Amino acid sequence: MSLKEQELTKNGIRLALNYNYENSKNEFIKALTINPKSCITLNNLGNLEVIMKKFPKAIDYYKKSITLSDSTYYPAILNLGKIYGFLGEDKKADKHYNYIIKKSEIDFLIGISYLGLSEMYLDYGWIDKAKLSIDMSESILINYHDFGSQIDILKKKIKEY
Repeated sequence: MSLKEQELTKNGIRLALNYNYENSKNEFIKALTINPKSCITLNNLGNLEVIMKKFPKAIDYYKKSITLSDSTYYPAILNLGKIYGFLGEDKKADKHYNYIIKKSEIDFLIGISYLGLSEMYLDYGWIDKAKLSIDMSESILINYHDFGSQIDILKKKIKEY
């Protein structure tokens, strides 16, 4: 990523965090003019479209990011799985989360994928699947303390369901 592209990306993120979505998008688009194949920028645009509830556009950006990375940019795959789960397309969501579980060698990404599956399964009322997924996530993310409370909350919701 060039220095100018990094600057535009950071500014786009800063603007998005300050709810200035239109200018944020403009910064990301400028970054794409520098590097039209940037998986990171495309993923950021997808995230921005999700915030603005423009889900078809978000899906398009995530898919482009995945395609340009030869399916190795896992954040876009995770985001696509999450959006499909949110939209009720459980088979597509399952496919994306499980792709990471099978292909990634990074425990963190695998644990996050199980966490995403658990959240989706709980939302759908599939408690047995949610239990299995949260247990897998917890065992993998044991050393990532940032996720402890999220896992505890999910486990409690599953137990109380």
